[in-house]
Amino acid sequence: MTKVILAGNAITADILYSYLRNDSRYEVIGLTVDDDFLTQGGVESLAAVGLSQVRETFPPQTCRVVMAVGYNDLNRVRESLFLRLKDMGYTMETYIHPDARVFTGHLLGEGCVVLPSAVIEPHAQIGANTMVWCNVTLAHHCSVAENCWIAAGTVISGQAKVLRNSFVGVNATVVNEVTVGEYNIVGAGALITKDTKSHAVNLARSAEPFRYSSEDYVKYFGV
Repeated sequence: MTKVILAGNAITADILYSYLRNDSRYEVIGLTVDDDFLTQGGVESLAAVGLSQVRETFPPQTCRVVMAVGYNDLNRVRESLFLRLKDMGYTMETYIHPDARVFTGHLLGEGCVVLPSAVIEPHAQIGANTMVWCNVTLAHHCSVAENCWIAAGTVISGQAKVLRNSFVGVNATVVNEVTVGEYNIVGAGALITKDTKSHAVNLARSAEPFRYSSEDYVKYFGV
């Protein structure tokens, strides 16, 4: 059984702890965050230790780190903590949930996280410190670079690329051979059919209210 600490103490850490404590491969022994965030958040039954004290409390040779930080500031917060923990001597654990399906022959990036029902098809590549949420499909020969966040239900199609530090929202689709530039935000439900520039924002149009009430719609059009 591998002993791990979670880097983070907010909602992402709470979710990952729920998975890890039911995974017989791991024992979660604590949390670590920047000292300034010690009094914020928290995860049931786990003690949080500031980064300034983490080596003394959880020595690097006794445990590994699972990245459990959200996507704040285009994943820069996540990236910073990842790099500092590596510099302190920690091994960053690549966590693949047992219900994920990984078929690629490429090694997954150091410290990435792949959650239930994600499918990683042959020849797909994932960079270090990237989050692949539930029900994501990373299709054949696609690539997702380091420090990205791929939200639930997203499809990255064959030979598409998502460059570093990008956020791709729930149920978005990137079509074949398209490149999403670095530091992009792709909104929930967006369909990306052309290459995007770096630091771009691509949002789907919000659902617009229909002029009929729901009752009238059912009456005239059915469901």
